[in-house]
Amino acid sequence: MRPPSQLLLPSFPTGEEEITVFLVVRTAYDDQDAWQDTLSYLSDLPGVLPHPPLPRSEHGDQGSVLPRNDKHLLLVDDPVWRNATTADVHSALEQAGSWLPHMVLLADERTMADPVHRPLLAFTTSSEDEDTPQEPPFVPHEHVLRIGARQASMLYLVFEAGYHYLDDWKSTLPEEPDEVFGADLDLLASPPRHRPLAGRPPRLPVSEDPLLIRTHHGDDATWNAVLDAVGAPVFDDEEFELPEEDPDVFYAYVHVVDDIGYTGLSFEQLMGLSPHDSHSFLIVADELTMLDPRHPLLVVDLLADPGSSFRAAPGAIQTIQNNLSIANMDFDDYHCGEGFIQYCGSAHEESLKVL
Repeated sequence: MRPPSQLLLPSFPTGEEEITVFLVVRTAYDDQDAWQDTLSYLSDLPGVLPHPPLPRSEHGDQGSVLPRNDKHLLLVDDPVWRNATTADVHSALEQAGSWLPHMVLLADERTMADPVHRPLLAFTTSSEDEDTPQEPPFVPHEHVLRIGARQASMLYLVFEAGYHYLDDWKSTLPEEPDEVFGADLDLLASPPRHRPLAGRPPRLPVSEDPLLIRTHHGDDATWNAVLDAVGAPVFDDEEFELPEEDPDVFYAYVHVVDDIGYTGLSFEQLMGLSPHDSHSFLIVADELTMLDPRHPLLVVDLLADPGSSFRAAPGAIQTIQNNLSIANMDFDDYHCGEGFIQYCGSAHEESLKVL
């Protein structure tokens, strides 16, 4: 019998809002190198702690209080959980009588056997009609799926931004149980990988419009040219120059973030700074944007496949932003692949240029 007390989760300081918690349970112990490789995808994430992070309280059901942090990823690495199943973890969480993690990830034999994806067995403990983790007893969420370790880390970064259930990704979840969600991220020449932040940059602002974030400073002339191109009117019929008040003139609606506090940050780091209830994508003006004469901006998915990204010319931002913001098109409709720049507003059109 596995001791449920090992899965008791810490409590929060009185009056503090609950933070996002992912629980990772190792269930396979025959390959230490594979486990360390799996951890390499997760160990740089904010708030990673071994579990339990502090001694348990002597007052029975009162757990240790976590220091304030945006997120916590708790690791259970104890052979007592060898060969444990999702049902075992469900049962232990119920018996523990604590509040539940937002997502549970099992590192099992298949995780260790696949060096490309390190697929974890994942399930959530919340349902669509709840804003907070359930109190036991609970009915496990209907989705139990395989998720690549890299994709799991990208979900962790955006989980606090308003996406709380695996159903939020149901349009992109694998149809077959053996498929790996987020497998494409591992096949990129430059796959996403979070790195620790230096210093304490502020969280990104909450805004009505999607964020356009500058991360490379030093060339204000180029930056202003990028902003001019993004903000230029786009006409519904390019053969005629229509007056600005004409309803067939369209603009990109973005909230510009030009703050040296974000200089040099990667898009993964920006994902981790996304506010609650953020937009479904970020637009980043990074070093490549400034140095390449075409000024390709980086558009990053926060919703369907968090961590997926593509490059887009400033003039294409209007149609991308307008359509993604109203869910008229999906991120994948614009995704043009690694090494290309999106010029014409659809990945299915011809005018893509090699980067």
